[in-house]
Amino acid sequence: MTTSLKAIYENGVLRLKEALPIPEGAQVEVTVTLEEDDNSGSSPGNEDPSWEEFSQLLADSAIDTGIVHLSQQHDHYLYGIPKK
Repeated sequence: MTTSLKAIYENGVLRLKEALPIPEGAQVEVTVTLEEDDNSGSSPGNEDPSWEEFSQLLADSAIDTGIVHLSQQHDHYLYGIPKK
């Protein structure tokens, strides 16, 4: 089960704003994402750096196959299925 809940951090403890539907004593994994103020928002140039890294990885991994319709005919090139 994966769920996303709101919580408040007070005195070193996360206090959930609502109860979880899990048994008492169950072990869970917690991922914390700090919410930004409404006025800080997403302004130009304030992007998540992981997207920039991902875009760069895609650009670095690009291979020029010389086949202009590869994405449309990938089954033909991968599996030998007749072209559409």
